[in-house]
Amino acid sequence: MGMVMIKCPETGNAIPTGIEMDGERFRCSAVFFSRTYCRMCAATHEWFAREAWVYESVLAKGGSGGRQPIRAGAA
Repeated sequence: MGMVMIKCPETGNAIPTGIEMDGERFRCSAVFFSRTYCRMCAATHEWFAREAWVYESVLAKGGSGGRQPIRAGAA
C-alpha cells in the first residue's frame, strides 16, 4: 500500500494527495480527476491520475531500502 502523490506546480515538490492505494490497483485504475490541497503553496491543485504516482515503501514489499514510485498506466 502506498500514497498517491502529485507534483506541486508552484514549488515542484512531491505532495501527498491523501489517497492510499496499492500500486498495482493504481496502474489498472481508470483515468480520474481530483483535487488536492497543497500545504506548501496553500492552494488547491487539480490533477488527473496520469499525472500522479504511488509512492510505496520497498520495505512493505519485502525489500530493503527506501521507496519507489509507481506511475499510472505503467506496465
